[in-house]
Amino acid sequence: MFNIGEFKEVANKVPNYKSLPDEGKYRTAIGRDYYFIFLKLREIVKDVENDRENGIILYLNRGMAHTVLPIYFELLSNSIRSRKLKEDLNNISDSLRALRKLRNKCDYNLYSTITSYEVREAEDELNTIEDIISNITYKNQRDKIEIIGLKDILNHFKENLPSSDDVLNKIYSRWIIWWFN
Repeated sequence: MFNIGEFKEVANKVPNYKSLPDEGKYRTAIGRDYYFIFLKLREIVKDVENDRENGIILYLNRGMAHTVLPIYFELLSNSIRSRKLKEDLNNISDSLRALRKLRNKCDYNLYSTITSYEVREAEDELNTIEDIISNITYKNQRDKIEIIGLKDILNHFKENLPSSDDVLNKIYSRWIIWWFN
């Protein structure tokens, strides 16, 4: 299996190559940062979703996964009562969206200048998500439970995870709002 960490390594090294054109290397670095963290999150969710009947596993190997994944974390946060956990899940969703927006700007907007500022912005979003993946914590004092790490938390809340219908309904409702505005 491909080591997705290579994408992060490329993203970290490319901007430092003096012989490469600045904007091309910045656009490349942002794209590799996005795909590194997107694939990392996708693989975590796939591991958890693999045996769910009404889960989102069918959408995770398609282009739609880029839309599905942030909505998945957003919807999960809506079903959680823990303020800190809710905040962390929303931060994953928001940072992934922001990083994708930057990547799309790099890939599709040739009239927009990309600088080292955008590379640092992408790195900040990636670092936010990576920190949460490792350090996200759920504590339940009543049941004396403490769970650390995104995958373990997703497994703990497996009954609360958004269904494919939940995610698709959210996508369609956003599309309808966008279409009629």
